[in-house]
Amino acid sequence: MPGLLLVLTAREGPRAAAALEAAAVAAALGRPVAVLLKGPDFTDCPRLAALRELGAELSACQAAMAEAGVAAADLPAGVAPRGLVAVMAGREDWQLLVA
Repeated sequence: MPGLLLVLTAREGPRAAAALEAAAVAAALGRPVAVLLKGPDFTDCPRLAALRELGAELSACQAAMAEAGVAAADLPAGVAPRGLVAVMAGREDWQLLVA
């Protein structure tokens, strides 16, 4: 079953809420889910804990982290720093959702 790859650029707002909800539902239904956080404000996002509990892979974009001055130690538990290429590699047949 193809997975869902969510590239999230903001943690608040209706687009982010809908995207996070879609990712949570996909994970709850047993689809593989990966989330790449592209914004600087993900050091405290409560919705990520629910996704992590549902088995989603959570990553923070290394380029966005460097630009915002965010260190790996500042990331929430379970969020790994990764580049966009590493996150997308091997997932060519997954659905891509950008919000």
